[in-house]
Amino acid sequence: MKKAVVIGSGMGGLTSAILLQQQGYEVTVLEQHTRPGGMLHRFFRDGVAYDTGFHYAGSVDAGQPLGQILRHLGVYDDLVFHPLDPDGFDHLQFPDFSFAVPTGWDAYEARLKDTFPHEAAGIGSFLAELREAMRPYGLYRMEPTLDVEQLMEVESRGLIDAIADHVRDPRVASVLCGQAVLYGVPPRDASFGVHALILDHFLRGACSIAGGGDRLAMSLTRKIRRNGGKVRLKTTAARVEVDDMLARAVITSEGERLEADIVVSNLHPRLTLQLLPEEATRKAYRTRVAGNQVGHGHFGVYLEIDGRVPELGNHNVYRHTSWDPGYAYRAIDPTSVGLYFASAPSEHVPEPTSRGVVLMLCPLAWDTVAPFASSYGERPQAYLDLKQSLLDSAITALVSDHPTLAGRIVRAEASTPLTTEHFTRSPHGATYGHLHSTAQMGRYRPSQRTKVRNLVMVGQGVFSPGILGVSLSAYYAVGHLIGLPELLDGLRRA
Repeated sequence: MKKAVVIGSGMGGLTSAILLQQQGYEVTVLEQHTRPGGMLHRFFRDGVAYDTGFHYAGSVDAGQPLGQILRHLGVYDDLVFHPLDPDGFDHLQFPDFSFAVPTGWDAYEARLKDTFPHEAAGIGSFLAELREAMRPYGLYRMEPTLDVEQLMEVESRGLIDAIADHVRDPRVASVLCGQAVLYGVPPRDASFGVHALILDHFLRGACSIAGGGDRLAMSLTRKIRRNGGKVRLKTTAARVEVDDMLARAVITSEGERLEADIVVSNLHPRLTLQLLPEEATRKAYRTRVAGNQVGHGHFGVYLEIDGRVPELGNHNVYRHTSWDPGYAYRAIDPTSVGLYFASAPSEHVPEPTSRGVVLMLCPLAWDTVAPFASSYGERPQAYLDLKQSLLDSAITALVSDHPTLAGRIVRAEASTPLTTEHFTRSPHGATYGHLHSTAQMGRYRPSQRTKVRNLVMVGQGVFSPGILGVSLSAYYAVGHLIGLPELLDGLRRA
């Protein structure tokens, strides 16, 4: 039987594993952590679960992109989806103003025009162009075509520039790009095409998953194992054995040799290249990958609340302290928070609970924690003090906006980019791997292929961010090896 080794058990790796199993491959997935899933995984404290990287999903209905993918992978029926408030699944908060993003393009356009009637014409023309920008993404629309030239154009175009072509009111511009934190790129650098793809994904219907991203990762893992595959935890790939520009085996850090007819890497490209002999890649490609800017990191806040959290409700909050999107994206510091994302997953499910959970994300630069990068397991007091001061700053901002939370926080923990890097190996703790900016997408998008003909890369480091983006990356990568039309046909019929 043909063998495949998948390095990394994030959504892209697990998706690739199942697609290869469907083609008759004997699959082994290697995961260095104690739980599968990468950014999908949870941690637990006294029975309370906290999601680390997954917060919500979109387009899960039949015929919609993520829904079809989960059906094709055979895990859809294992999952329970809870729709977020269709009248406002995301609340964008600005100084003295809040905008609730409703489900559906028509409702979204109508609310924008009602809120800013003086910009109605520009809003209509901008949204029409935004919807048109999804056309080059053939697989997202479950079509075989890929208009490379148009893809280069929409991904290289700046979001702010595109907005400025249609509207003049800076408040409208701030609302239109207020969700850019969804993929971790400040609006001034954001790609018009990437923004269009991700916004459409959520406007089709935002929802949470019972059990969070961890439930999705476990469902995919069980599927692989039921099909005879292996998902090996606490196992790290040390190198890929290459001969005649073909990957022959993956060598683990313990020296075990796993033969492979196909190798899929769900690691960031920088880490993947470290596994390959130098002659297996072109010098220009190695230089480019090394020079690419990784995505931004975040400061994660995990709160247990006494009682329910109706203050946050069945939606997410994007809180901006300024109408200037660039100013809002400055990193959290011990004295102020420019931007935070907050969500209460305990409010996204119908079952009542006596313990609420609030999750927060705030931008945090790697440079802030880089001096402590080599100290895992014995972090110095200076790092612990910094982490506590940032946690206090985040909680102060949250309670200032939602005073009824005061005195109800039972437990508070935090993570920094150092935490993310340790558990996922993402360079500099980048939440979305690659920085999906105009300067690094389009013709500068990292390639999923190298000179090693049977090795492909998947994940946020080589495609679009989020569980949809990494799933699509797996279809493109495996499709390159075994034929995309066959995969596409199965996806449509799922």
